[in-house]
Amino acid sequence: MNIGNILKELSSHFISLTECGLKYGPQGKMLLRNLEEQWFLNCITMSRYNIFLSDEFNQTLNFVIKTEMSDIPFGLASIKNSKDYWDSNLLSIQKSNPHRIAATNIFNNNTETKDVFHKIQKERKIWWRRLAQYPSRFKLTEAKKIKGFNVVDIEAQFPFGNVIVEKITYHTDVQKLFSQVDSKKDFTNIQMVEHKVSLDWGCLALLCDAYDMNKSSKTHLHSKLAPHKVAFHIKRSNNEENTQNDDLNRFVLYLNNMLRTKGLNTILTTSEKIIDTCLIPFIVSVDTTSLENGIIYVRDRSTTLSEAIHITDLVKYIILRC
Repeated sequence: MNIGNILKELSSHFISLTECGLKYGPQGKMLLRNLEEQWFLNCITMSRYNIFLSDEFNQTLNFVIKTEMSDIPFGLASIKNSKDYWDSNLLSIQKSNPHRIAATNIFNNNTETKDVFHKIQKERKIWWRRLAQYPSRFKLTEAKKIKGFNVVDIEAQFPFGNVIVEKITYHTDVQKLFSQVDSKKDFTNIQMVEHKVSLDWGCLALLCDAYDMNKSSKTHLHSKLAPHKVAFHIKRSNNEENTQNDDLNRFVLYLNNMLRTKGLNTILTTSEKIIDTCLIPFIVSVDTTSLENGIIYVRDRSTTLSEAIHITDLVKYIILRC
């Protein structure tokens, strides 16, 4: 099965192939946003370095140096649309196809940067594997020299071909980057490691990774990436009165609003097909006894296991898993 057939199986609500490249559906756009948020959290918010986000490289570098925040190591990051050649041959699309790039440049002294280069390779590979259903498919390529740079790729390996999701580059000469910086500081002993993620190709790889080519189980996305985290299911018996049905509906709305106010994206639906199509990781089931004792059941689609919890623990339960 090729990549086009896999995307058709997953539905155009995520990603579809066009002559111009990748086209996102409503679920795909949310997947892309969630992947970008996870990258931002890992590479900027939780970074061991001071990271400054900007699209104007020289302007931000000047700001960092003039405000005396440039004690190394430090980093600059950017998130932007790019037309750089990436991996277009895999889809037989134009090389100028734009894709969303998230990049981080770490500056350090020349005695430590090589160690940073190897450390980042390990950390970034682990990050991708934590988001994958089949972690072992995300691997580092052999290091190669391109125009004096040392480059290592992280790629997801599939039967139809390999998808490059991230490029890690070791720059030994960064003097040109500092040529327009208005400072008397000596930059001769500074080197740089850049790691650049294609968020679009990352989404594509993670979707293909989630798809079970053997059809032995359902498709699953990591709960951190899933567009919607929770759906609800009401267990009704045929002899229930209308008043009980109304109470259950109001109860579900209460639980739904409780999750949404904590920033957890939910979906209200009675369709099991929608739950599978949107790859929703958790299904909360309620019945008439839930109205009496507050006990609800949360089923994990990836494990098919259901756990009984009290409604006061629902938000904490979902947050810990998302």
